[in-house]
Amino acid sequence: MTVEETNPAELAQLHEKLLELEEIDQTLKARRRTRGLDYFVPNANQLRAFRSKARHVLFVGGNRSSKSTTGAVQAICWASGQTPKCSCHGEWFSLERRRKVPNKGVIVVTSFPIIEKVIEPRLRQYFPMDEVVSWKRTPQHYLRRIELKNGSIIDILTNEMDEMAFESADWDWAWIDEPTSKRRWDAIQRGLLDRHGQTIFSFTPLIEPWMKGDLVDKADSVRIEGIEASTYENQSDIHGGAILAASDIREFEEGIDPQERQTRIFGKFFHLKGVVYPTYQPSVHEWTEDISANLFYKHPDPVICVLDPHDRKPHWVIWAWLDRADRLFVDSELKHTGDLPSLKRAILKHEMERGYRIKRRIIDPNFGQSPAAVGLGRTVIQELARTPFSLSFGGVSDDVTAGHLKVKWYLSFDPSKPLSFVNQPKLYFHRDRCRLTIHSVKNLQYEEWKGIAKDNKDEKEKEKEKDSDGAAVVRYLCMSTPTFDRLHQLGREEDALTEAPY
Repeated sequence: MTVEETNPAELAQLHEKLLELEEIDQTLKARRRTRGLDYFVPNANQLRAFRSKARHVLFVGGNRSSKSTTGAVQAICWASGQTPKCSCHGEWFSLERRRKVPNKGVIVVTSFPIIEKVIEPRLRQYFPMDEVVSWKRTPQHYLRRIELKNGSIIDILTNEMDEMAFESADWDWAWIDEPTSKRRWDAIQRGLLDRHGQTIFSFTPLIEPWMKGDLVDKADSVRIEGIEASTYENQSDIHGGAILAASDIREFEEGIDPQERQTRIFGKFFHLKGVVYPTYQPSVHEWTEDISANLFYKHPDPVICVLDPHDRKPHWVIWAWLDRADRLFVDSELKHTGDLPSLKRAILKHEMERGYRIKRRIIDPNFGQSPAAVGLGRTVIQELARTPFSLSFGGVSDDVTAGHLKVKWYLSFDPSKPLSFVNQPKLYFHRDRCRLTIHSVKNLQYEEWKGIAKDNKDEKEKEKEKDSDGAAVVRYLCMSTPTFDRLHQLGREEDALTEAPY
């Protein structure tokens, strides 16, 4: 039937339906423009930031890893008192990340042009516009304050302003977009003090290295939550909706200066250019107990104990269990100061409390063969094996270069593709029980040449000694190349010595 043959009444009805659909479409578009928060869906890293219970959240990410969007949505929810949720994931915001309204907040950005290019467009994209009373501006027309109907106020400051602009004000919350100076952060903390204010940082760590030692390295998920996000992790939201294409990210990555690639893509601090394990990603390589995914220690999973003893520094011990897919899970750690007998007691006490089934013990092969004490005629390994509390340790190869390659292999996966059975690392760390070991692995660096000829030399392959002990025990663990079948078949702990020479 042609259009000419269609009944005029049916044509009129069809036309009316099309007009109705057009009206609905325009209404939805208008709602998205004026109430974008109602349509926002976070990605996995954003959801973790919103659900954190910490007072300060650090969203450290590469370019286009959703940093500014995370800060904007958190700021809007603080000021408006509105907290989105969905049927499949429930509440997005923890009770600890909410504020009573009215409240007063501050947004800190690098420069005035960034307010116009990034901050204001992001705020307008998600702000419930019917909640806003006014957008106040500077004489140069830059946004400086937002006032809401509920009485909340948002001030906007930049790093171009005098440091005194950050003093003499009290705030309930602060969103700091991109790195800021230590003095400005101290002033903001003072402003948050009286109201026990909260913060969210969203930045790519190209500058201000103080933020790593003073903030990121002190993340404990209680006071400070640290979230490292790569650009590749912003390919889809929690509902599976597409955000960035992997091909576009790879093209962007290929055009970046190699020295900045780890920072601009993976959110690594630029001053750590010589990091040994640049592929380490907390969102991938760290875990907490998950019963549904069987991510917790249980019998008969075999456990490996790795020891790096010292004469002056504290002894370093880690325990890792192995699953049936030969994945290593570093489950807990111990730093102990004392003689070898007290170390043995501390190790056994820890293992009894955790319920570990030890199948292998590994020790630093160099220190293990050192004399336990002057005049005793026994090595450290022999002393540890003496009764009472006999512990039988064996050694592994101490080839540092080979060890770095082995750890990199255990950590490796393709970040441009979704995690799956065939694309996943073989080494994981418990986020809460292995904080010191994680810090050591993430911060292990190669030494750098010094002097006027340093730019004409190849990069050194010798690692810096500072904070390297935790990374060393992980290297010994991976060099043992354990398999579930082999360890599971061992009947006694005394049989669980590695066969590699010292």
